[in-house]
Amino acid sequence: MAKKILIVDDDKILSKILRDGLVAGGQGKYEVFSAFDGEEGFEVALREKPDLIMTDLIMPKVTGIEFLKKLRAEDWGKDIPVIMETQLSDLENMSEGMELGVKGYIIKSDYSLDTILRQVDDILK
Repeated sequence: MAKKILIVDDDKILSKILRDGLVAGGQGKYEVFSAFDGEEGFEVALREKPDLIMTDLIMPKVTGIEFLKKLRAEDWGKDIPVIMETQLSDLENMSEGMELGVKGYIIKSDYSLDTILRQVDDILK
């Protein structure tokens, strides 16, 4: 059965690139859902109960950290692995994310699909 991955990112182009890359690179291992802000992301997470969430740090309506806090407040969301995407090397937000159980970070300007796929594969093993 395919593992469910939720991408929460207001950058629709990057979200599509990640989604297509995970679907193609995962060779059927992953079913990928998208949401474009933290509010919608929480609704999709509630409905789909993903095995992994990739979320942007800076988004309209609900930030990645606020989304993560809301997720962790739910019994079903306490242990879902999360990879945080960011444009920033903002240590305060990164350390807050680590305290909330973030498993890894992707700096958007430095990412490659191969690196992301390896990270996702490692977390979902």
